[in-house]
Parts: sequence; structure tokens; C-alpha cells
Amino acid sequence: MSSTPQHQAIYRRWRAQTFEQIVGQGPVVETLRNGVRSGRTSHAYLFVGPRGTGKTSLARILAKALNCTDLRDGEPCDVCPSCVAIREGRALDVAEMDAASNNRVDDMRELLPRIFTAPSDLRHKVFIVDEVQRIKEGWDVLLKTLEEPPDHVVFVFCTTDPSGIRPAVLSRVQRFDFRRLTVTEIAGKLRTILGADGRTAESEAIDLIARLAAGGMRDAESMLDQLLSTDSGTLTAERVREVLGLVDEETIEAFLGALVSGEAVAGIEILDDLEEKGRDLRAFLEQAVERLRTALVASLGRGAPGGLAAAGPGTLAAAARRLASIDPTRPGPGGIRLQLELALLAPAEARTAALPPFPEAAPRAAAPRPVVAAAPADPVVTTGSSPAAPPAPARTAAVGPAAKVPPAARPPGAIPAARSEPAPVQTRTGPPLQMLLERWAEIVEVISKSPPTKPLIVACRPVGVEGSVVTLGFPEAQSFFKDVAERRRAILEDGVSRVLGIPVSVRCVAANVEFSPLPADPDSTRLLTEFRRIYGDDVVDVTDID
Repeated sequence: MSSTPQHQAIYRRWRAQTFEQIVGQGPVVETLRNGVRSGRTSHAYLFVGPRGTGKTSLARILAKALNCTDLRDGEPCDVCPSCVAIREGRALDVAEMDAASNNRVDDMRELLPRIFTAPSDLRHKVFIVDEVQRIKEGWDVLLKTLEEPPDHVVFVFCTTDPSGIRPAVLSRVQRFDFRRLTVTEIAGKLRTILGADGRTAESEAIDLIARLAAGGMRDAESMLDQLLSTDSGTLTAERVREVLGLVDEETIEAFLGALVSGEAVAGIEILDDLEEKGRDLRAFLEQAVERLRTALVASLGRGAPGGLAAAGPGTLAAAARRLASIDPTRPGPGGIRLQLELALLAPAEARTAALPPFPEAAPRAAAPRPVVAAAPADPVVTTGSSPAAPPAPARTAAVGPAAKVPPAARPPGAIPAARSEPAPVQTRTGPPLQMLLERWAEIVEVISKSPPTKPLIVACRPVGVEGSVVTLGFPEAQSFFKDVAERRRAILEDGVSRVLGIPVSVRCVAANVEFSPLPADPDSTRLLTEFRRIYGDDVVDVTDID
């Protein structure tokens, strides 16, 4: 029998009418049934759980059980006049109210006369109030009545968010928590519905609907009703994806592969194709997140290996964080499409913004390279009559203000010749390396005021500037300092920015840190004194770290 507009919706036709028909809420059902069987029922209940898990249906069944004239071991018969009237919505003594639109004080006052009026046809009056967390001031009217109601009145409150209910109310009710249904439980009921309607469906199609329902039976039944009304043949997985605007598994896998590997162009082409086909990007995002979560769990050893899981938990977690940060409700130009593109571009952007590789120390036995005439090395003033050192190889401009020479060719205390250092490469927004070196002692003093960061700033040295990014080098033998500094980078960035008066970012690297010489200006003596006060005798010991 195919679904037509004349038929009721499936979720209405298959709504549970007895306790035993409730799916997935065994402990709650058993407790309520035992209470009805023994006559030990409460005057007020609170049903808490996600939407579509059976709260309102169970409230109606409880109303039947309390008024059934042929109760069978705690189960309503569903055929007596009382049960039929409640099932058909004709019972005047069972009132349902939506607190989302009836939550004012006046609405609660209008309820009071009905509460204190004796039942007209049934033994008990049952008031079912949905979305009860929306009631605020209205509780002031009901609190006393809720504590001492008439013997013939029972309240059943339903909510998805109990945190919005006053503690005074919670102390006056019996609370029952409803859980999300499993995919197996939802799929089982969908198969029952299809069998009763004489319809067939692929197992993959049923499982797909069950997963999309996200634990809510009502959502699953609504989707099934929509799908059955589109075709009278066998329901296929492809038909489910087409009607619900879903994306096939291969496309999801391809997009996530582009996301993980940083292939932004391939990912953007997939998004173009999805929009041309009219696919809903919000539904696509939900599918991608679910597939990535499955792959992440599999990478930890709890699932089938291979595929996306081979990328490793670290890479998958980074990709998952980018998708989780997307706001699917964001309005304005771009919307969710722009956020997906930015997630694809994040790895490439990180590679573009990264500093050049940290220069390694030149091998001691390496032959000297020819000097480039356009960029001669700066002369270094030394003491004694030792011959001049051979010219150093070309270095990255961010390394320091002067070319490095081996410690044996530069006695302690030697400084560059008068102000002949080439200007460091910088951007309009970043600090010059010379400024960073000149004020490093002050930076150390400021950041050292915080005990957790003092050993970090003492251990590192400024080794380069790229734009507004300051690179701090940590000795390779103490690389654990670099890892700690990464976690406290905000404190380091704040200290450097305050001293320089320029907002900067900090990058931490582990490498052979060579102590940069002090600038040759009248304040060099003062700076050297500051360094010695902060570092102690380590000033000359850090010139070469193996």
C-alpha cells in the first residue's frame, strides 16, 4: 500500500499506543508500567530526552493506563472507551499544551480552573506540557499547585533541556531520562512499517535513513513517509540520496581526501559539482563530519584500517577541527560554501605563511664559496694578528645582522665594525631584527616576571624575523622547551609586542642557536650589563651549541 495525501503520516499511524510498543526506552517503560500495576504513581513526571525519542507518546500511553477500564498487567487495553477517546484526541480530561507558545503567567492562570475542576469522563485529569523549559515566570503560579495538586490530577512535563527548569520544580517531579535510539533499533521499526505497508527497500537504504535520523524515531518515520510518497517501487539508497539531497560516499571520500592532503583545487571542484547538482551543502557537511569521525576512530584501531584512516589520528583530528568550526547557519555572502573553501585552503595557507627552513650551521670542513660581489660580507673587528677569515657563504637575511664566523676566529667581546651591518629584511608591519636584538634584554626582563615563562625566554634566542613573525630558537638538546613555549606562545607574543610597541607573532624552532653579537653603539655596555644580569655567566657559553 503506497502512501498518498489521503493517508495519515507514517509517524502518526505508527505512533506507539501501548507500553510494549515504545522502542528503545526499556528502563523507563518498565518503571512506569510497574507503578501503574501497583497503583504507586506520582502526581507529576518529567520526561527528559532528545526530540523524537518517544516522550510525548509515552505521556499519552501513561494517560491511557491511568484511565483504562480494562488494565492488563499495567498495560492499557487500547480498545475501551477511555483508551479510544484518548487515542483519538477526544478526551476532555487529557489536555496537551505546548509551552513554547503558552508560557506566560496569564496562560498558567487560565490553567488553574481546569486543574481544580473534577474530571468529566475519566478517573484522572492528565496535563501533558511539552517544551516545558520555555516556562519562566509562569512557574510562580503553578509551584504551590504542583506541590499539592488535587488527587485526580497528574502532570507530565516533557523537555529537551532540563537545565532551563527551576530547581524548585525539579524537586517536585519524578524525572525519567530518554536516550537516543540506536541505528539498529530505528532500522528494525522501519522494516516493520515497510512490511505492514507491503513495501520493499534495500537494506542500505533503510540503514541510511536510520543513520540520518540521529537517534530520533520520529525523524526516521517522517523521512520514510516522504520517500514512500515519491515512488511505488523498491526504495533504493540512490533514491534516498536523490530525494533528501545527499551526496554519494565516493564524493564524500574524495572531498575529505582533498581536505586532509591540502589539495584545495580538487576540493573546490567537488563543491562546484555539488552546487551544479543542487545538493544541500549543510547536509553535505553533516555527512563529511560523520565520515571523518568514523575514519578518526578507525585510525585509533577501532575500525577498518586503510582509506582515510591511513592518514593518522593527528592529521584527521586537524581536519576534523576545521570542519567542526564551520557555522552552517552563517548568513551573508559566501555562507557555508566560503567556510568549506577556507577549510580546504588552511593547510596550503599554513605552508605559505611558514618561515623558510631554519639555517643549519655550515659544516666545519666545507670549502669556502666564492664571494658574491653584490653582497659582500661585513668586516669584523678582532684583536690580535691572526689572518682574516675566509668569506662566509651567503645566508638568509633573517638569520642576523652580521655574517657568522667560527668561535675560534672571533674572540669573546668582538663586535662588528662601526655600523656596517646590512639592514635586515622586514615588512611594513614587522619589527626590524636590529630592533629585536637591541631590546632583547628588556624583552627577557619583562617576560621573566612570569615564573612559568622565565625558563623559556632564558633558554631561547631571537634568530630571525619574517614580516611580523619573530622566530625564537631553542637549543636542540632542550627541544622540550620549544614544545612548552608553543603552548604558552600567547604570553611570549604579548611580552615581545609590549616591548617593541608592534604586534608580532612568535614562532618557536629547535636548532643550533648561536648568540648574536651586541650592536656597536654607545649603549652596548649597558645592554651587555643587562644580559649578564639576566643570563649570568651563560652569555659567552651559548656561542656554539652542538
